Amino acid sequence: MTPDQLLTEADRCVKCGLCLPECPTYQLLANEADSPRGRISLMQALAEGELDLDTAAETHLDRCLGCRRCETACPSGVRYGQLLDASRSLIARRKRGRPFLRWLFTQLTEPKRLARISRLYRLVKQLGVTQLITALLPDRYRRLPELGGQLTGAAVIQAGFYPADLPKGRLVQLFTGCVSTQVEQTLLESAMALLRRLGYAVEIPQTQCCCGAIHRHNGFEESAERYCSTNRQQTARSHARALVTLASACELELQEQQASEIPVVSLTDLLLSLPDTEIPTLKPYAGRVAVHTPCSSRDDGGMRLLQRIPQAEIFPLADNSVCCGAAGSYIFTQPSLSTTLGEAKIEKLQAGQVDILVTSNTGCAMQLRQLIADAGLQVRVMHPIELIYRQWPG
Repeated sequence: MTPDQLLTEADRCVKCGLCLPECPTYQLLANEADSPRGRISLMQALAEGELDLDTAAETHLDRCLGCRRCETACPSGVRYGQLLDASRSLIARRKRGRPFLRWLFTQLTEPKRLARISRLYRLVKQLGVTQLITALLPDRYRRLPELGGQLTGAAVIQAGFYPADLPKGRLVQLFTGCVSTQVEQTLLESAMALLRRLGYAVEIPQTQCCCGAIHRHNGFEESAERYCSTNRQQTARSHARALVTLASACELELQEQQASEIPVVSLTDLLLSLPDTEIPTLKPYAGRVAVHTPCSSRDDGGMRLLQRIPQAEIFPLADNSVCCGAAGSYIFTQPSLSTTLGEAKIEKLQAGQVDILVTSNTGCAMQLRQLIADAGLQVRVMHPIELIYRQWPG
């Protein structure tokens, strides 16, 4: 989006204020500059060159979660998410700053590099110098070592062709993502096994890469487009009937940027689309399961899928429409606000006497898992596919 296109889209905002009650950061900070219409005014001023980048404008834009909850309340249909991405890209081009953030995203979104960091982190932890490293980091990044405890240090899942257990002539690609390769190994293994049991051969191309969402939402548009182009090209060469995703943020990015030449579908939705005869009766689970709906997946099918588990009490987590504070990189670039929003979710968990919390977003899972551990709660966090596979017979 060019500055002129940004201004044209921003001009559709009539500043009516219907978005204010929907904005989590406005509700926390009660600052007009931290509301959607206030931020759009700042975007307009930046695009027109009326504001210097050394003003507080960048701070207010950085505080935005990008949850896009405001879009659902806007009577004019303003595409706020696109405005935010375009404004951050404009800032990145003009400022040429944030070298550490650029470097960090390169490490996080390249699975082999992330695996090396994961192994290095485990060594650092053994040496007992984690607190020292935390103290040396800028304030905005001090949650990184804490969150690093969720890295497994496991080998990256290998690219290749995995035949179905009972071949039915079905072929899909599995989108393994980037950060998930080190924090959601069980999910990846469960998804692979489940697909193969259902008669799907699974393809993981050597050239598959990050979806680009974390780059795009931080203003690094060129990097995001490069990843999208790579995924678009490799799916164009595939004979798979679908690109199957696990993380809701990846699914949204791939769909919105048309970064796949084959249909993009979550594994949850794929299972829901199958005839009942293909899904066996699941093993019962006598427990309470709360379903967290990520901002990147407003129509999450996890609830309907999990309701197939006999005896399980499946219910939505209270205040599901409010962001948990993970929001991609927000989890470590805005640690105070992120933690405040996340702790509100933990209070709902405590009140609900939950045994398992499910979410289909990698960042949300990391946020909630960390805060649950900090609160000393005995609640397991998993993806809905993990729980379904755990209750799969045989």
